[in-house]
Amino acid sequence: MGNIYANTYESTNAIRLPFIDWNIRFFGAHMQTVSKEWSVAREFHHAFEILIVLEGEQETIIENETYSLNSGDIMLIPPGVEHINRCISNNNMTYFCAHFDIDEPSFRIEMLKHCDLIYTSTSPFYQRIKSTLENWLDLLSKTNDRPVKDKLKIQIVLFELLEIFSDIVSQNQKNVANLSMTTTKYAKEIADAIKSTFKRHYLNNADADVDPAIHIQPIIASLGLSPNYGLEIFQKVYNMSPRAYLSELKLQEAKILIQQPEISLKEISNRLGYKNLSHFSRQFKRWTGVSPTEFRKNSIHRL
Repeated sequence: MGNIYANTYESTNAIRLPFIDWNIRFFGAHMQTVSKEWSVAREFHHAFEILIVLEGEQETIIENETYSLNSGDIMLIPPGVEHINRCISNNNMTYFCAHFDIDEPSFRIEMLKHCDLIYTSTSPFYQRIKSTLENWLDLLSKTNDRPVKDKLKIQIVLFELLEIFSDIVSQNQKNVANLSMTTTKYAKEIADAIKSTFKRHYLNNADADVDPAIHIQPIIASLGLSPNYGLEIFQKVYNMSPRAYLSELKLQEAKILIQQPEISLKEISNRLGYKNLSHFSRQFKRWTGVSPTEFRKNSIHRL
């Protein structure tokens, strides 16, 4: 067909709207009330999932990080990310979730880089996202006597939601640009905070029944940084992820402790936050190629 503007009046100062060739898909949404025993096995989707807890409390595990969502909290799960959802309320839990996607590559990538996993009432864009999701909830309660119009309304809400995420991306891009001169400083602050948390959480609480996991994203957030941005700059500066840095801290501390024969391997395992000695032994062998017992024997022989 060619350019539809080909036969219109020629003008050197024409102002045009851009040509758009996007596919924006809405894969459905639902609201559900579940019992306190409810859980969903590990899964992933090829689209974005947005979820709001309407009543109760949910626990979500993403890449070995555990997140608790209270009533009103919103989570945006990226495509392809494995996750486990379960109800941890004393009673029932009610939630609403929707799945959507957009095939505009650059915007999709920017969403993955700059949009957070969780939005709470203290998040700058929380109220706008919540109000938009409530528009979908309103449509659930209405009869489907005009299906075409209902589909248009659903699509309009999705466009409103994508506009909010576009604003989030723009805001965070500005923040990154403004902080570019201090990237190394922030990365070092993250490293110091991880090291401090590691010592406080494990080494200074050897006899305590501590949580076996240190959660990286809350540490980054405590410094006033977006978790996604913090992960990005840490990788740039240290050429490893914060999780790999934490593993390196554990390895170095394990080597120091193992060379002290008066400390049992079980105590070392407990200090470093492992659930049991066999778990620690497997991990140490993955790190070094030898078991903790072999490493201890070799260390003693070298003395």
